[in-house]
Amino acid sequence: MIRKAKFRGMWYPFGSRDNELITGSLSSNGNLCAAILPHAGLYYSGALIRSFFEKIDKKRVKVLIISPSHYYALPAGAIITSDFTFSETPFRDVPTCKAAISGSIINDDVIQQEHGIEMFLPFIGKKGNMSVSYAVISSLQNASDAKEIAEKIAKIVDTETALIASSDFTHYGPRFNYFPFGQNALKKVEQHDSEAANLLAENKGEEAYRAYCHSTICGIAPASIVAEVARIKGWQGSCGPHATSLDGKEKDENFVSYRTVFWRKNE
Repeated sequence: MIRKAKFRGMWYPFGSRDNELITGSLSSNGNLCAAILPHAGLYYSGALIRSFFEKIDKKRVKVLIISPSHYYALPAGAIITSDFTFSETPFRDVPTCKAAISGSIINDDVIQQEHGIEMFLPFIGKKGNMSVSYAVISSLQNASDAKEIAEKIAKIVDTETALIASSDFTHYGPRFNYFPFGQNALKKVEQHDSEAANLLAENKGEEAYRAYCHSTICGIAPASIVAEVARIKGWQGSCGPHATSLDGKEKDENFVSYRTVFWRKNE
């Protein structure tokens, strides 16, 4: 069963040649094993996602994507997976496996509809030697769930698995019903999101969820869980490149902040 590329031709180009202008060749490798990455349309997020896939450890040929749900209201703490065997991308159909997370529920519709999953698939397809699995987790019952779920996920993350938490950061302005900062909002959002990213990079996922679960960081649950997996695994985190939806545009009262956090295995 194939997960169709629902957002192809809308949130990113349709053809492989146009997509390669965004993904690049991805022929280089590095030592990264996990990341928090944005999931906006690739015009906004493509360069940030690419910066991870250009430096991923070449041994990490299985990718587990953990995304929030933007289209289905899910119970707090629910873990949604799928039975897809392939995922369509502009480059190839990527082998897809069920994420064998204890207590997870299969719901292919949730996975099919989710752009927070799909934005990474052109990069995985272009990389050429990767498989993928999915989990959707929208929120937690309490901050301590970040550690509990991380312990389940850590059991299936081996030395061949790369982990991605799918999350944009602050959504600001009347459109998002979130505008507490008044003048110099962009600068204040940058400070707010820098503090959140630093906390996650320090592998303090439970603390980050407690501090930011009421913010408009849409993937704070996946991000907090991945930070806790990093703590369990002993990975070293650092903040990566960042951007906003206003970059290269005229001033707008509505904008979204994009941050990245990268983890590497301590040698």
